[in-house]
Amino acid sequence: MNTRTSTLTIVVAATLAAALTGCNSAVDAANPITSATKTTITTPATPTSTSTTLDPAAKESQDRQDAELVWRKFIGLTITIASLPADQVEPAITQVAVDPQLTRLRDENSKLRAQHQAGYGQDVPHITWPQPIDGKDTAVLSDCQDGSQAGFLDAKTGNKLTVGTPHAPLRGTLQRTPDGWRVANAEALQGATCTPGK
Repeated sequence: MNTRTSTLTIVVAATLAAALTGCNSAVDAANPITSATKTTITTPATPTSTSTTLDPAAKESQDRQDAELVWRKFIGLTITIASLPADQVEPAITQVAVDPQLTRLRDENSKLRAQHQAGYGQDVPHITWPQPIDGKDTAVLSDCQDGSQAGFLDAKTGNKLTVGTPHAPLRGTLQRTPDGWRVANAEALQGATCTPGK
């Protein structure tokens, strides 16, 4: 089983939930690759909130909403990236990430394809804000993610290789760009615990 535990600077989602926070052996070797694994995701341009006419509370709310939308797309991409047609990978990752996380996504995609692995299922984010954005160009969020229905499988056989946990604490750092928020860093908080939805 590939645990991908080399660093905390990882791709997140299934990689984090399934690999870093403890994965289990495949429980259903007969399961074929699900249709979700084969789904092609096209991501529309992310809305930005640069209007100076918003009052501070409304701007904070809009910034959080925009940042959360990008984070959720990023989490979804970490599961589906190896199933996308090769020519769709770069456009998909540039819509959700900037370096250093952009390079990590590219590397993870290459690794998964070389090992004939793909993601399955869906991680469920539960986002909270440990600090306000306050109009800054950097935003930090916490995600107590339920990854119990997601992981990685052998793309050739459909056999599950990893299964995530229901309480994977993650931290995301997002950067404001001219094209909207992008994930700059995502990490699993080793040794931390959390309860999804709280």
